[in-house]
Amino acid sequence: MRILIAEDDTTIQKMTGRLMTHWGFDFDIASNGQEAVNHAKANEGKYDLCLMDIDMPILNGLEATKVIRCRLKYFPIMAVTGNLRGREEYLTAGMDDFLEKPYSINNLYSKINNLTTKVEKIYLANDKLKVIKETPMNREELQELIALKKKGLTKLKLVGVGTTFVVHRNIQNKISYDLVGKGKELTEFIDRSENEPGRCHLYKCNLHVTKDIFTPDELESAIRVENEIAEKFTHVVDKKTKE
Repeated sequence: MRILIAEDDTTIQKMTGRLMTHWGFDFDIASNGQEAVNHAKANEGKYDLCLMDIDMPILNGLEATKVIRCRLKYFPIMAVTGNLRGREEYLTAGMDDFLEKPYSINNLYSKINNLTTKVEKIYLANDKLKVIKETPMNREELQELIALKKKGLTKLKLVGVGTTFVVHRNIQNKISYDLVGKGKELTEFIDRSENEPGRCHLYKCNLHVTKDIFTPDELESAIRVENEIAEKFTHVVDKKTKE
């Protein structure tokens, strides 16, 4: 996890930096909006989140956010400010959320945890299957991921195939266990997409998927069974989250 902290108050910089270190996050600090833009440009695609103060010199947080949104690949930005009178203005500028100063440590951690929700992606490299996490493409996809997360679900994408599924949050670990740990050539999971749920058969050799469509009654029963299986992989997800 790598966080960009845009904050001109040195006391808050130190406090936030200590929290990041305690949580095991890497971080960079910008003392004004222009520095935040410079860091974002120099490290494009590497930040998981920016904690953006609003009232800063040279460029304020709103101005810096607008520049980043116009010029750089999307990554989440949260306003961290004592002034929430302009909360709609923050969202319009391209921010994804806001946190009012002073804030509780638990609230900050919860916000960070939500805003750094990722898309699970599976791809083949040199005939080896790999699972990675990728920042969503935009605010709309981030909000979709957050809503799914509250239900214990996530989005799974097969790279090169262009197919996306809604799955149990632990399924990527089950897939890795089956295809890599156990050396199987085929694994199964349930696509819980609202429009066309079904049982998916994923083939390791080419990431090809076949799907058997469920009736509503079949889906409910299959989900109960898969939930029991998937919960066995919860400790793997927790470990990755802490990393």
